[in-house]
Amino acid sequence: MDPIAKAAAGTQASQSDWTALKASAGAGELFFEPGAAEKCAKACEDAIAKIEGHLRQVRQLTFVDGFGSPSEGQQLAGKFRAKADEAYSVLLAHQQVLADMRDTYRAAGKAYVDADVGNSSKFGGGG
Repeated sequence: MDPIAKAAAGTQASQSDWTALKASAGAGELFFEPGAAEKCAKACEDAIAKIEGHLRQVRQLTFVDGFGSPSEGQQLAGKFRAKADEAYSVLLAHQQVLADMRDTYRAAGKAYVDADVGNSSKFGGGG
């Protein structure tokens, strides 16, 4: 399996895992200390921004030409374009996984606070 296809397969698995975790956090079933949750969410945002730069670079790779004779050069350039398009798609999928991770951390941090407030109310702590 080529590296891009392998990365795509791994990304799909990660995406379904994080989608499930995000749903659990949104339902208040996954808790994360708020300060740590925000640090993790920020790390995800930083990674998303880095991937944005890589996406611009990969998009430039789709404009290749000048390889050998006209027909063979066009075929080779087409192969490079196809690989660049695959890489672009994988990077976009990675961004989505990171966005799900970010949202999961924030939802889990909120669930922690909500549970703490709820428990305080139940047990008369009120403050």
